[in-house]
Amino acid sequence: MEEIRILVADDELPARGELKYELSAIPGVKIVGECGNGREVLAFLKAHPHVDMLFLDIEMPIMNGLECAKEIQKMGLPVKIVFATGYSQFALQAFELEAFDYILKPYNEARMRRAVERLQASMDIRQTASVPGEVTYDDQKISIQTKDKTLRINPAKEIVLVSTEKTDRTLFYTVSGIVESRMLLRDVEKLLTPLGFFRTHKGYIVNLAMIHEIQPQDNGTLLLTMTRYDKQKIPVSRHYIKPFKEVLHI
Repeated sequence: MEEIRILVADDELPARGELKYELSAIPGVKIVGECGNGREVLAFLKAHPHVDMLFLDIEMPIMNGLECAKEIQKMGLPVKIVFATGYSQFALQAFELEAFDYILKPYNEARMRRAVERLQASMDIRQTASVPGEVTYDDQKISIQTKDKTLRINPAKEIVLVSTEKTDRTLFYTVSGIVESRMLLRDVEKLLTPLGFFRTHKGYIVNLAMIHEIQPQDNGTLLLTMTRYDKQKIPVSRHYIKPFKEVLHI
């Protein structure tokens, strides 16, 4: 079993102590640090980028957990974020930020253990074999390992778009159907961008050659109609509009 390196962030010292105590009781866990706000988390991760899991409180001073998670995304670090909070209303925002899990306070030992064991299982499988849905790339083709077979496809000609619907699942919309992967969307973006793909939204990557129609919206955004999947309208959010237009010369 590979060791899981965990960083704990909570502005309340007793809560951090409880969290560290409960996590330390899980076999294979190493607590590598603790922080009291989002800025401390970012500073720690810049100095120690090889953290596997971050238990992140949402309501913290100086920089809250949601703001911190957005900055971590920009840094491109593979750390899995588990939001730990006393409020359920932040769940949607948390999962939009590709959270690995969302745990409500007071901390539940069994709930935390399940989150850690899920990551441990994923890491153990990756050490010994291809994960169902793992994507590898060579010679202009990618291999997508499903539960019962390996698909070899040419991304430029066969992938129409890629989307994420859950924090641990990415869907490849191909000319032959939809294939599920466990690869994170940000890792897919790094793989496919040099091959003519563009991220239009936090949840979508599209094949630029397979855009059929571009529709301007009243709110200043765009909607894309893709070849073969014309019933699924793909948004281009404000953050991506300028570079999107530049890459298409429109």
